Amino acid sequence: MIDEIVLPSTITILFIVAISFSLALYANISKVLDKGGSVLAFLICFISGVFGHWSWLLILLLFVGSSFLATRFAIVYKKALGVEESEEGTRGGSNVISNGILPPIIALAYSLGFITPEQALVAFTTSVAAASADTMASEIGVLSPSPVLITNPRKIVEPGVDGGISFEGLTASFLSSVSISMLAYAGFLVLIEESHAFSASIEINYLFISVFFGFFGSVCDSFLGATLQSRDILSNNGVNLASISISVLLSLIFLDLF
Repeated sequence: MIDEIVLPSTITILFIVAISFSLALYANISKVLDKGGSVLAFLICFISGVFGHWSWLLILLLFVGSSFLATRFAIVYKKALGVEESEEGTRGGSNVISNGILPPIIALAYSLGFITPEQALVAFTTSVAAASADTMASEIGVLSPSPVLITNPRKIVEPGVDGGISFEGLTASFLSSVSISMLAYAGFLVLIEESHAFSASIEINYLFISVFFGFFGSVCDSFLGATLQSRDILSNNGVNLASISISVLLSLIFLDLF
């Protein structure tokens, strides 16, 4: 299986190292991530870029940046409600792993020949879209004055309650999934070289798969929050990882039927 590993040129690897290190360092300095989260972010970016494609780094950057802005949005009001994600919007290592571990796994699976280029592109985009959609749903949804429980839409709950959903949160979630998916495939079309196996595997129809299952991931997150997290069976990070993983698996199943 080692003979089947697909690696970029040495210059490209050095470029990926430089970009990954710069992003991780900036994330730490700007308090987007703490030290542990920054180290993990470097590893995630490096593995994703080397074993997937360097253009994936840009999509991961967009996710991290938009997530930080969403976390910081109305932070004073969120603190007053007691529903802020963390102090000043800084995220730690466990959050980085739960939301970002899938891209490097997908990259390694592709490089080792376990999945096709088409599957890699769809799985990667869906994983980032699902993570982004869930983050937006959480950060914007907590600002809704009347969220309801996903398992009982007639029951109004307090903002930040596990499994709570709102029109504002669902709208932000869907728009985030659309935006990330569109930017990802636009980046693929512009930045992936014709000589790369990914180039012949880019289909605009795959965009709809990532949009749908990215949004589905956030809905799944709310359902797991109302059922498993509320009973302390899964932690918040466990719910995030589970919902993103489910959305990716379903996107690959649907791709095979497409």
